[in-house]
Amino acid sequence: MMVQNRRRRGYVVLATAMGLVAMVGMLGLAVDLGRLFIVKSEAQAFADAAAILAATKLNGKKTGIDDAETAIKTSVNKYNFNTQSVPTSALEIYFAKSVLGPWEKPPISSPSGYGFVRVEARPSIKLSFMPTLGAASTKNALGEAVGAQVQQTFPNGGYMPFTPFALNPNDASGNFGMQVGEEYAFLWPGNASQNNSCQGNRVNWPAYNFSDNNNTAGANRGYFELQAASAIRSAIEGATQTQPLNIGDIVNLTNGQKQAMQDALVARALLDTDQTSYGRSPGTAPSYYGNNMRLVIMPINGGSMTVPANKVLGFAAFLLPLSYPNQGNRTWCAIYMGSRVDGGGTSAYPGAGSYVVRLVQ
Repeated sequence: MMVQNRRRRGYVVLATAMGLVAMVGMLGLAVDLGRLFIVKSEAQAFADAAAILAATKLNGKKTGIDDAETAIKTSVNKYNFNTQSVPTSALEIYFAKSVLGPWEKPPISSPSGYGFVRVEARPSIKLSFMPTLGAASTKNALGEAVGAQVQQTFPNGGYMPFTPFALNPNDASGNFGMQVGEEYAFLWPGNASQNNSCQGNRVNWPAYNFSDNNNTAGANRGYFELQAASAIRSAIEGATQTQPLNIGDIVNLTNGQKQAMQDALVARALLDTDQTSYGRSPGTAPSYYGNNMRLVIMPINGGSMTVPANKVLGFAAFLLPLSYPNQGNRTWCAIYMGSRVDGGGTSAYPGAGSYVVRLVQ
């Protein structure tokens, strides 16, 4: 009987020991898998943030590609419970013109149109228990994201209540006959003369005189849809329009009190963090560094050059000055900037346009 009890006790000890080994192994496996899951989540958060930031840097030039790479490689986001930076050796960075690719690594010979950036982050983590089962001592966790500049739509307004006229609706460059860095009229008095017009409209006078385009002589034009001074003021100061506007829509020009709107434009300009008074610089967009209170979007219409007249040909960015002349006979000018990225600067795409940055993958 004593021998049998000893055997039974020996079996219990052996079974307990084996059970403890299995439990410890399962616990260790759970710890390693849990850490891998956390690091993968951190890698994905890193890739998401880096892709969005990098996409804002793309400007269609080599400087934009370089700045995007730098933004990714110097990201302050970390992993491993926010204790380690993702090393550059664990990063793969690609650029493309479409989410479908082809994806390319820098250097890129002609960066124009490259508005997509893909970030792959593969930080490694040292495993504690899985190597005892024959696994590698370290493992990489993958986070992958694609950030892009995508065309902005205006279902609820967001544009200025002014509509400059295209100089050339068929401009192959997508700039409507305008030159980046030059100033053009966005509000015309009636019967304007060459001397009181904007510099960009003087070069081909009177063809670029739209002071009486599709309206009665003596009235201001440039406003559209809105007529009440309070509504126009609200639209200027806060972009509070509620009417959707798309390319191909027809804008109805209206009359408005230019003097009543001057204060609203000045008030908007004063809210900008960039108070530099930029002059015209044909061929080069001014190096604006503000918060987009002065870098605004306006719809461009084709006036009498389209059928039907005043069709929206596209949206373009303009830089508003800090103030406007009081004379009722002068046109109001703004510098043509071509394109704008919301929260950034010039877009990666040629021609005019308004873009927003978002994750597309």
